[in-house]
Amino acid sequence: MSPQAIPCVNPPLTPPTPEHVPAAVRRAVLKSLTAAGLAMAIAPASDASPTGRSIAIHFGTEQPPATGGSSVDGAAGVLNTVTWNNFSFATQATPQLLTVDLNSGSLASAATIIWSSNNTWSSTGLGEENNTGTGENRDLMAGYLDTGGLGGVGVTINVTGLNTSGFNLGYDVYVYIQGGVNGRGGDYTLGGVTNSHTGDSPFTGTFLEDNDLPGTPAGSNYIVFRNVIGDGFMLTGTPLIGNPARAPVNAIEIRAVVPEPTSVAALAGGIGVLLGLRRRKER
Repeated sequence: MSPQAIPCVNPPLTPPTPEHVPAAVRRAVLKSLTAAGLAMAIAPASDASPTGRSIAIHFGTEQPPATGGSSVDGAAGVLNTVTWNNFSFATQATPQLLTVDLNSGSLASAATIIWSSNNTWSSTGLGEENNTGTGENRDLMAGYLDTGGLGGVGVTINVTGLNTSGFNLGYDVYVYIQGGVNGRGGDYTLGGVTNSHTGDSPFTGTFLEDNDLPGTPAGSNYIVFRNVIGDGFMLTGTPLIGNPARAPVNAIEIRAVVPEPTSVAALAGGIGVLLGLRRRKER
């Protein structure tokens, strides 16, 4: 069973005060902080780009509009990610390896994904024209994992192996949503957080976040689960709204959290204090 991600806010790291830290705790924290510090030190320079590293995944690529499917082969989405993992079919029970986008290249990883849904469909090309975008973004918001109606089969997506793929400090999960008919929606749940979304207009090439608050912008087409921590997560889409109800998923994108400079400085300070403690004990 895939581990459940626990969305939370990462507090700033504060250097410990040596005289108030038990020896066993100092040893454990030293090991943890040193590992984190080394991970930062060996991170590729390309990973310091403004949008950081991400894993972008598009579903339903066998669907229209383009001949041969709607795979995403270039910059697309809110973050203009270049490297996309394109998958076909409604269900995949065999773990599929995922490629990481570094904004100046890509990197094979040990992260994997499995998913299940009722079927795949498209927001355009199948008699339901709900997509007037262009280029790669049109393809991104075309094919999707579809659901049954109210009480029917939903969407379930499981991702694992993120800690060893450069996401061990936390990540945000973007969920792109564009069904074939407006006025349909449902609940999207990751860990203990649930966001509701109802599609209300065609995709025209503009991305708008549904913040799940009153007054959400009309035309919103993606939601974000922020500050998720864990080696993996399960995302579900449950159809609740419309006749018939639908809660589709076109794509998801996992964006690694980049520590703020103050957190990095605090981390370095903590490592320095604990290394000093260890050297003093050895003397």
